[in-house]
Amino acid sequence: MAATLSDPAAAPPRVPTWHQRRIASFAVIIAAGLLVYGNSLFFDYTYFDDRELIFNNQYFFAELSNIGALFMDDMWRSPEDTYYRPLYMLTYMLDFQFTGTNMFGYHLTSVVIHLLSSCLLLVLFRSVGFSDRLCLWGALIFAVHPIHVQGVSWIPGRNDSLLGLSVIVATLSWLWYWRAPGRTRWFIQSVAFFCAILIKEPAFVLPPLLLGLVWARNGTFVTTLRSQWPWIALGWAIPMLAWFLLRWMAFENPAPVVPRLVDNVSQVWLVLIHYFGKTVIPIALRTVADLHAPLWPGLLVLTAIGGVLALVRPARMLWLGLTWFALMVFPTLLSGHDFYLEERLYAPLVGLLLFLLHTLNSTRLHEHRVGQIVLSAWVALFAVTGLNRSQQFADRSTLWESAVAQSPRSAFAANNLGAMYFLDQEFELAREQFERTLQLNPDEPMARNNLGLVHYQLDDFETARTYYEAEIDRNPWYPDSHYNLGILWARLNQLDDAVQEWEAAVALDPDYSAPYEMLARYHRDRDPERFRHYVGELRRLGLTLE
Repeated sequence: MAATLSDPAAAPPRVPTWHQRRIASFAVIIAAGLLVYGNSLFFDYTYFDDRELIFNNQYFFAELSNIGALFMDDMWRSPEDTYYRPLYMLTYMLDFQFTGTNMFGYHLTSVVIHLLSSCLLLVLFRSVGFSDRLCLWGALIFAVHPIHVQGVSWIPGRNDSLLGLSVIVATLSWLWYWRAPGRTRWFIQSVAFFCAILIKEPAFVLPPLLLGLVWARNGTFVTTLRSQWPWIALGWAIPMLAWFLLRWMAFENPAPVVPRLVDNVSQVWLVLIHYFGKTVIPIALRTVADLHAPLWPGLLVLTAIGGVLALVRPARMLWLGLTWFALMVFPTLLSGHDFYLEERLYAPLVGLLLFLLHTLNSTRLHEHRVGQIVLSAWVALFAVTGLNRSQQFADRSTLWESAVAQSPRSAFAANNLGAMYFLDQEFELAREQFERTLQLNPDEPMARNNLGLVHYQLDDFETARTYYEAEIDRNPWYPDSHYNLGILWARLNQLDDAVQEWEAAVALDPDYSAPYEMLARYHRDRDPERFRHYVGELRRLGLTLE
């Protein structure tokens, strides 16, 4: 019998709508991201900046009335006045309202930030003009990339994942404004840029990158720029001026930290080569990344990039992607640190993905079976690598044992492993690591203070005193050495010397509670006025004297 219009067999197959395809893509991205990073929800403190940021600031985060103070202080609340990142710190304060010092809530926020970034990146790629399939490939690679482990599984790494999210949002807002300029869109893209620079300083490189993005994809770039340039300039200048004004109001030294690039010029190119290699061939990822990793992955990647630049036309998007990567990485090179944290590649990776997607779009490699197999294998390899690497951040011992294994020449890693042994009361193992630290780097901060702590626990007070005083001579800014030396003097019943050291500690760090407690106990029966003063300081910090 012939089919009729009412016969289901005659109905054309249903084609998923645009919304259904987008929702399905988001579901795939979220599932992939959770597969790699869902385990980090249950990770503990690593003692790699997380206790300093969260546990030691709990009295401050507990009061929402302190939100304004976030905009008036360094992120470490230190006198160095280096890092002005109030919106980043605000996320910790908001987390604290729901989870206190329990790490689950902080990890949940970090995972959500990463999943949201991955989904919005798919929207960004589509806005640039890539096909739905290419956008999904790009977002999937981003979602499971093992270079993001520190940015997602390590709580302080949120600094860079939140920067990445803000960069993606600012770029989407900019493209939205560029398509149809108007006051509302201008305001939104300007606010998005302002939020990005309040999260982390590398966002300052966004303006040339955003202009480069529309130059790479839009044939009417010059015409639109001529008609809109005053508003565009204002949309970026006002947030920048506001940032500098806020920083000037907050810090005694309003100028950002003076770059030490000149002192590290010989290392800049090596760091870039390593970063290129780790982003594409992540075989030597390290918690404390130094320059001793293999160099060949970076050289191989740069050779491949050179080949693509020679063969693919048009090349504007290729150059934009490389410039994006280099400029977003560049502020990291100003720090002059002895190690280069890999989570800082979170936002720069967007540039290399633009490079990759444009290459695939031009060559159509992703439409062939071999290309699809290679991309699938790449995503699977990244996911497995990321899942395995994320386990290293499960707790403090796992992190620092793996860090020392990965970077045996790192004095920083050895010093922190020794600190973990000390917390576990394995004092001989701790002493071995601290002594090894000084062999690797005689100037490593805090190593002598840590050796003083070990010898104090071993009742070798004279050696402990020698190490404390040596640390104070080398690092007079470190309040813990003064506090610990004070404890030693108190143990030896030299109370006047102890009080002097505790007073020195709170002079260096007015929010250091332990010396206030010792000073209050000392003055309880000696000086009622001083006793009330130190009890008041403890109350200011949200503590009471038991």
